[in-house]
Amino acid sequence: MSTFVGPFASLLEQFVNFKRSMGYKYITESQTLADFSRFTVQSGVTEPVLTREIVEAWCKQRPFETKRSGTNKRVSNFRQFALYLVSLGHVAHIPMYSKGNKQVRYAAYVFTHEEMERIFQCCDRVFPNRHSTMHLVMPVLVRMLYSCGLRISEAVNLQIKHVDLKNGVLEIKKAKNDKDRLVPLSESMLAVCKTYSQIVHRHSCGEDYFFVNADHKPYCSASIYWRFREILAVAGISHGGKGNGPRLHDLRHVFAVHTLQEADRKGRDLYAVLPVLSAYLGHESILATSQYLRMTAEVYPEIMDAVNKVCAYVIPEVAAP
Repeated sequence: MSTFVGPFASLLEQFVNFKRSMGYKYITESQTLADFSRFTVQSGVTEPVLTREIVEAWCKQRPFETKRSGTNKRVSNFRQFALYLVSLGHVAHIPMYSKGNKQVRYAAYVFTHEEMERIFQCCDRVFPNRHSTMHLVMPVLVRMLYSCGLRISEAVNLQIKHVDLKNGVLEIKKAKNDKDRLVPLSESMLAVCKTYSQIVHRHSCGEDYFFVNADHKPYCSASIYWRFREILAVAGISHGGKGNGPRLHDLRHVFAVHTLQEADRKGRDLYAVLPVLSAYLGHESILATSQYLRMTAEVYPEIMDAVNKVCAYVIPEVAAP
């Protein structure tokens, strides 16, 4: 049964189905749009026309909202719906972002090989606690994020049935854009996972999560993040505070950069490596992966020539008219 009401109900349902057909989960966004449909009923709107008055009333900042995490997110979601209506030939006022609210793009922190070694050593020295399994989880989880390029959400959502310790393959289910993929483990990573499993999962079943606490409940991303912050401090790697990193997600970037660096060191064609890396990371297109080429060249300028050759194909120059 539809959660939408009012004059826009059928159009909202079409829009959400359209987004989901493209691979987006669209759960929280759908809930926000359902709020909008109730808003139109309360406001006495009878026709499915997005007038300026309706849009401005809905997009107005609310007392409990911040522009960055509240209003702008709601406006961005609603703007997509307005653009969808216009694409279908409907008359609709398209909301605009407030000036000065653009978020500064975070610059990924690429750990050096030496810094990664210090991080691993600190993970291995997490103090054992009989009420927690962090001392067992962190050495494996951090190595997995680095060696497999996983998102933290993908790692903590792994169930035992998704970790093939016989063939050395991770099955990532319903990741970003609802995509599934297979990720092979290196021999050393597989050995680490086997040792961990023998200790933690002697009496577990396939439905249990791979990374579990002492009560056999899965860890949340936030718990892992804060423990990672502590490990960075012990490793002597400074943190710039909230929003400034280094972040746990940066391990995914480091995986990509170090992979490209190693490929260049072995004389491999980076243009041929790029689509493989793209599939490994679960990106929708090779363009999403190409950002790591420039990032790699910035960190390791000695491979700039190889990167420039690839970028000529990925982002071709266009002659001025």
